[in-house]
Amino acid sequence: MLRYGKPVRSCICYPHTFAQLKEEAAQKGWTSVREITEAEASGSGCGMCMPYLQKMIDTGEVAFEVMLTDELKVFLAKEN
Repeated sequence: MLRYGKPVRSCICYPHTFAQLKEEAAQKGWTSVREITEAEASGSGCGMCMPYLQKMIDTGEVAFEVMLTDELKVFLAKEN
């Protein structure tokens, strides 16, 4: 069961679902959030989808539970 109801399935700032981005990344050989952001802009707006994009790359999943503050801190610590 999801913690907060509906799963996170897409970027908020740009009209891309994670399923679309995953498919495009596979077709174009993108393996990082940076490559996805440079090509499709997802991750360059508010930045809230960046940890979800990384999870998509790491796990192949395209729908996620809402991340809690501690989970986001772990992601941000890896980025720095």
